[in-house]
Amino acid sequence: MSSGASVHSVQFYDSHTALMDRLCALVSAGLLVGDSVLIVATEEHREQLVAALYELKVDVLDYAWASRIIMCDAEELLAEFMVEGLPDAELFRTAIGDLVKESGRSDGGEERGVVVFGEMVAVLWSEGNRVAALALEHLWNNLLAEQTLNLNCAYPRTLFAGDEAGVLTICQSHSHVVGVPAHPTTVN
Repeated sequence: MSSGASVHSVQFYDSHTALMDRLCALVSAGLLVGDSVLIVATEEHREQLVAALYELKVDVLDYAWASRIIMCDAEELLAEFMVEGLPDAELFRTAIGDLVKESGRSDGGEERGVVVFGEMVAVLWSEGNRVAALALEHLWNNLLAEQTLNLNCAYPRTLFAGDEAGVLTICQSHSHVVGVPAHPTTVN
């Protein structure tokens, strides 16, 4: 995503396969156009992603050595900026800002586009901390207003069973929505 406006997408998924299919496409496309990729995911999803990328003949280790792919644990990164159950804006800017800068820097010193996949919001939502998840979405949107990123979030669809208001709130925090649960006609 070398130029243009920021993207903040959300995917509601039913299976790990659906998540991995989209994630592999995002990662592969980003790498092909010269962008770097920052993955902030659960251990399970990082392992699944690496395996799926290797099946597609994407040498994750080579890209990691070239600092084109950086992977972080969602819960560990959350611990760096959560204070009393909510994300702290300054700590977020330090933790995430540094990672994004590191991801976007090439060996030659020029800036690269950055594709980000994050599950921290889904971790918070699944823990029942919806206020923190929405606050974190807001912090990401503030960051996107300052720098161009291709940011992609994902939530298991099961987290929203019977929760149309939650779906609508999440959808309104994003510029693009994939796999809307419940009643798609209620989402703009």
